[in-house]
Amino acid sequence: MFLYAWLILLLPLLGFIGLSWYGDKIPKKFAGYLGCATVGLSFLVSVAALIDLLALEADKRLGHVATLYQWVSSGTFQLNLSILIDPLSVFMFLIVTGVGFVIHVYSIGYMDEDPEFSRFFSYLNLFIFSMLLLVAAADFFFLIVGWAFVGLASYLLIGFWREKTSAVLAARKAFVMNVIGDVGMVIAAFVIFDAFGSINFVDVFAAAPDKFRANDDTVLLITLLLLVGAFAKSAQIPLHTWLPDAMEGPTPVSALIHAATMVTAGVYLVARCHVLYELAPYTMYFIAATGVITAVFAGSIGMVQYDIKRVIAYSTMSQLGYMFLAMGIGVFSLGMFHLMTHAFFKALLFLAAGSVIHGLNGEQDIRKMGGLKSVMPLTHITFLIGALCLAGFPLTSGFFSKEAIILSSWHAEMGNFVFLGIAVITAGMTAFYIFRVYFYTFIGKQRNTDAHPHESPFIMAAPLLILSFFALVMGFAAPAVDAFLSPVFGREMVHYHDSFLETIAVLAGLGGIVTAGLIYLTSQDKLEFAKQAFAPIYDLVYNKYYVDEIYDFLIVKPVRAIGGFFEEKAEREGIDRAVDEVGAGVRQVSYGISLWQSGKVRSYALNMIVGVVTVLLFVVFF
Repeated sequence: MFLYAWLILLLPLLGFIGLSWYGDKIPKKFAGYLGCATVGLSFLVSVAALIDLLALEADKRLGHVATLYQWVSSGTFQLNLSILIDPLSVFMFLIVTGVGFVIHVYSIGYMDEDPEFSRFFSYLNLFIFSMLLLVAAADFFFLIVGWAFVGLASYLLIGFWREKTSAVLAARKAFVMNVIGDVGMVIAAFVIFDAFGSINFVDVFAAAPDKFRANDDTVLLITLLLLVGAFAKSAQIPLHTWLPDAMEGPTPVSALIHAATMVTAGVYLVARCHVLYELAPYTMYFIAATGVITAVFAGSIGMVQYDIKRVIAYSTMSQLGYMFLAMGIGVFSLGMFHLMTHAFFKALLFLAAGSVIHGLNGEQDIRKMGGLKSVMPLTHITFLIGALCLAGFPLTSGFFSKEAIILSSWHAEMGNFVFLGIAVITAGMTAFYIFRVYFYTFIGKQRNTDAHPHESPFIMAAPLLILSFFALVMGFAAPAVDAFLSPVFGREMVHYHDSFLETIAVLAGLGGIVTAGLIYLTSQDKLEFAKQAFAPIYDLVYNKYYVDEIYDFLIVKPVRAIGGFFEEKAEREGIDRAVDEVGAGVRQVSYGISLWQSGKVRSYALNMIVGVVTVLLFVVFF
């Protein structure tokens, strides 16, 4: 029935292949339109899959596997080239292709002057295909294949400007961090196969409740190994350090990574494997704890950064922490709902920030901005909408999804006061740092006298308007999203209502906005005084708690020292010296033999006579 759904994956793949082979032979604009068209058509096919799925009764929407052919068959083991079509995969299809299409359109304007325009769009298409393969996989094998392809595509896009050393290093860092997660995923797949004799999602999830009791050692091992991959891809502590550095790539790449692809993969993985995680409450508590710690950790760093893209990047880490909190306390559909609303307003924030950067000729330091409200009115209003959504301002999409998670962090069965407290504190931090950026960038006087800010062209402005609309209204889709996803998670989520906690959460967000306004609009001198007074704490947070330096000291330097030792002792003094000695011995033997090869006939005749006499003497006397 859903065999046509393969087009969702194949269209971006064809776009990548076509642009890779012929991109430099076709007009630049056509390359951009082709890249957009493949993702746009993929979105339309996703809509068709949604319609067909909704036409079925709720209990018949699960387990639809579209198989092209049987790839491997050995005994009872089979591996088919298949994709799984159910509410969760279609939900992700719509987000990835919908938001991805808008970012593609925006990129036509943003990358217009880049000499490798077509290569950029080919990589974007590869990124979309990789993420779609990941979410469409019907088994752990193709999940891991998609997982690895996403890492490859992110490496290519983060390091797209390969002439910049910082971009190349950032791409390498992202790749290494994600490979750590890949190792966990691969080991988990082997453990799953050993336990179930299958790696097919439908078979594994159907057998798991009867095979394991709660917190069984094997299910704990599987869920923790899968979590290594999820934390690496979604930049959760301690595998988070690659995400801020990923801002070295073009701004549309940042938007795609943070909003529609890559970092959402970890959340999707936990949601997809929710059957296993519900059998491992210890792991779920660990997920929730890691989520809230990451949320407050990243939020505190975002409060003192000055690169506009890095502040938004840390906000992504923080919001992903909310999503993992939701997954950890068992409100899976609320985590996916926040993933959806976050996709819209985070893409909006990044693209609006890109519009600012574009208008200021590449400037990213908010201290060199200011006064852009009047000269970039469209960018201003769209960034403000995104900031209000991120801050959880009432009636925006971020308000509905974040409030639901905060209330669940107390009222859900696995909720507690600690989760609630950190979630509320993070909400205040979030509002503060995003409006700190807003006031620095758009309010006050212009501080960069060298730039001539200007509004972005229509092809960049139109995506901002589209994302603004969805960022404002999609919060009202919560009941529909919950009902659509309920067959996957086996139940509809309870939407808690607590006026007291709702008021506290709203006041935390509003307090963050007001505090940012008071500090950055009226009290710059007091701000500098506070920095000096709390210099040790400020330096600690500004330097991102020195996590990179700690990793460098504990891991990088010892590995380099060990490598240097083996290079000197094992390679140079061992292998190289042994090879050199063999060569020297051959040379000496050759030199000795060469003395006999003088080229003089008399010497050869003498040698023959001596040889014959020696042989005769040996025969006669021995």
